[in-house]
Amino acid sequence: MAWNISGDYYAPCSCKVSCPCALGELEADQGWCSGAVVVDVKSGKVDDTDISGITAVIIGDWPSGFLGGNGKGRLYLDTAVSQEQQAALETVLGGQRGGVFEVLSSLISDMLTTKKAPISLQAGEGEFRITVGDFGLLTGTALRGASGEFTRVLNGAAHFRDDTILAKGTGSYWRDPEMRQWESGGHAEFSSVDWSETHEH
Repeated sequence: MAWNISGDYYAPCSCKVSCPCALGELEADQGWCSGAVVVDVKSGKVDDTDISGITAVIIGDWPSGFLGGNGKGRLYLDTAVSQEQQAALETVLGGQRGGVFEVLSSLISDMLTTKKAPISLQAGEGEFRITVGDFGLLTGTALRGASGEFTRVLNGAAHFRDDTILAKGTGSYWRDPEMRQWESGGHAEFSSVDWSETHEH
């Protein structure tokens, strides 16, 4: 059996536009890095467990930069997620089942216990707004060039997708007392994704 996730991902962080790790730098622009990877699962399964409709939020703190590793992380799930779904997501998003999250987990050495909170996601027209209980707000508005087209990064060093839309994440913040408190310096990104145990798109 295997896993697959189709949907969207959103990722505001503490850096300014554009995040240095997207270009392969090991140190973030404040000398440290905190950020989010939000996975909005439109359709997906882990073995026989259906995870469609779930929004999962991974928050990470890194002492130097994302690519420098040695991070602390935590998974946040909505209160409606079942124990079976939580267990399935923890193995996939924790990197034990291969794929894109195996790389992410290699950069997080301390994964804290999963927390549950009401999660609300609104997205469309190049904008997104995600709230996670009292923990934080994750928001972004797509950057556009002179033609009005979205500003994109292709084949970035630390992206979860080969083609990523850059966004302005000003207003994003996180307030978990067991993790670093941060506000976005302005960077965010998002993209549609089709991930599986062996493929990363």
